[in-house]
Amino acid sequence: MPIRRRGSAHATSMLTGSCVYVGRGSRFANPFRVGDPSPSACRGPMTAEEAVELFAATLKGPVGRCYAESFARALHGLDLVCTCPLDVPCHADVLLRLANEYEPRRTACCLEGFSR
Repeated sequence: MPIRRRGSAHATSMLTGSCVYVGRGSRFANPFRVGDPSPSACRGPMTAEEAVELFAATLKGPVGRCYAESFARALHGLDLVCTCPLDVPCHADVLLRLANEYEPRRTACCLEGFSR
């Protein structure tokens, strides 16, 4: 089963095709950054946990669901690489869960020529 790894975009480009970089600068990057102002009025800078929760919540929204399916399809079966330490929450965990749960749609034709 694919896993999350730690590394840079440059290091990932030197690995086999079974890994994809999902950190800053990639199309899979989390737009919510640790240290940015928290959207909650009572809190200070955003924590890693909060950034990951916001990313996950965004992917569950009406527009985000389209991105979630696209990301899952593109990342299915691949190890995900990000610069985050492995012992802290990371949006790559959210992407990995989506990708691992993704089941490619298979269409089978029956004798009448209709797809199931």
